[in-house]
Amino acid sequence: MPVPPPPYTDLLHAVTLGTARRGLSAEVSDWIDELGATDPTADEAERLLAALAIRERIERLQPQQTLLVTGGSDAVAEESRTAPGAKLARGLQLILGGTYSELLDEGVDLVLERDTYVPAPLLPALLLRAAALVNDDFNRAKKYVRAGGMRGTWLAAQNPEWEGLVPGYDFQKAWRIVDQPAQRANLLARWRSVDANAAREALAKIWSGQSPRNQKVLLEGMRVNLTAADHSWLLEQLAPKRKGVRRTLTELLAAAGEESTMEDLDRLATEIIGPRGDIRQAVSTEEAREVLERYGGVKTPQTVDQWLLEIMPPRTWEKLTSMKPATFWLSLKPLQLRAVGRAIVAFPDLDEKVVFVDFLLREHQVKFPADLAVELIRQLPEATFERLYGKLLTDQSDALRLRGMPRLLALSRRSHWSERLSKAMINRLLDDLRSRQLDYATQRDLGLHWKLATPLLHPDIFPWLRQQLHAATERYDAFGKLATAMLQTTAFRRELRRS
Repeated sequence: MPVPPPPYTDLLHAVTLGTARRGLSAEVSDWIDELGATDPTADEAERLLAALAIRERIERLQPQQTLLVTGGSDAVAEESRTAPGAKLARGLQLILGGTYSELLDEGVDLVLERDTYVPAPLLPALLLRAAALVNDDFNRAKKYVRAGGMRGTWLAAQNPEWEGLVPGYDFQKAWRIVDQPAQRANLLARWRSVDANAAREALAKIWSGQSPRNQKVLLEGMRVNLTAADHSWLLEQLAPKRKGVRRTLTELLAAAGEESTMEDLDRLATEIIGPRGDIRQAVSTEEAREVLERYGGVKTPQTVDQWLLEIMPPRTWEKLTSMKPATFWLSLKPLQLRAVGRAIVAFPDLDEKVVFVDFLLREHQVKFPADLAVELIRQLPEATFERLYGKLLTDQSDALRLRGMPRLLALSRRSHWSERLSKAMINRLLDDLRSRQLDYATQRDLGLHWKLATPLLHPDIFPWLRQQLHAATERYDAFGKLATAMLQTTAFRRELRRS
């Protein structure tokens, strides 16, 4: 029986997130294998792009559906921004049409920087991409809509799948319609980004009628915009029968900085710190066990130390152990360090994020989860990222080695690199290509790195890049194609910025 094609919106969602964050699903892999549409040595990123291209063509052959209008057909408000130039409009067409789909974020940023807008014929494709991000990156999805200008906002309001991205969206009405806990949690998170108090009050009205399992799911929507205004309600709910609900409530109280909760957690943390600053896995006194039970305890296989390291503000441990952050982190076991990483991702302490990223870049923490490191590197502002890597390149001649953490994190950024990092990465990619016996695994990894680097290079290095890649473009293997694609994409990006 033929493998059915995956939904077009699922593929769009996967491409938008990237295979570095979420691997290729078995359904897509089986479908593309059955079609024989890619080379057997193709990596996940290439297979995903091939699947999207084929599915997009299937989609175009389907009869066009009439747009479902949910509200009136009010006239579009007059556009206050200037119209995009012909060259920029053509560039956006190539991006949204799939030729340079990996450059969508760069194109959207350029549109907003120039106070222009995405042309009307391209808005459906733009809004499809925005809708694919609603639950995973709501702020990014809203940015796409802003790039559509007045017409983009108007068009989004006409379609039930897009209207949640529009300013003034009626969350209260949507809350009454949605009934599945996971869907409600996603809606609650988006609502809290707009009006945290109204969202909390809506949850409070239905809370008592929910099962403990549903309560735990719904609380995931409360993680956005936590403030002191949430303290009272969260504390009131800290007495259900289900331990999992209490644990989640404790995480939220800690994230919101509720004073009494933080005092109790500090006492537990003090209990597990040894005389030399080492962290024990369990509390030993009856009083500490009672406090731990009040907050839901821990769920096996997680231990007390991992739980506290994950939910408490990272600076707490510097204060309690009197150890410098890097020294403390080096003393931790891999699972403990992972818990610290999750806390640093969750808490909005930029200085601590910078110190921790610098630690990961320099201390070769090969067992630290790659997906967590990627999430962290994407939280750093562009100037901060450039400063960190500038110093790293000065201090370490081998910083960008093939399977090192610095290379992985640099390739995971969403905004382009500095000229210095761009040139350093190209030199290293070429060295790897020339100096290694390329077994299959190395070819696969190196090929993926070429693809990931392509949209991140600084556009201004194009003349230098053309000289460096001259020999590589004449190769008859996959790397010749990759080098050619890199030159074409960089040239396109340079012209896009000149438009």
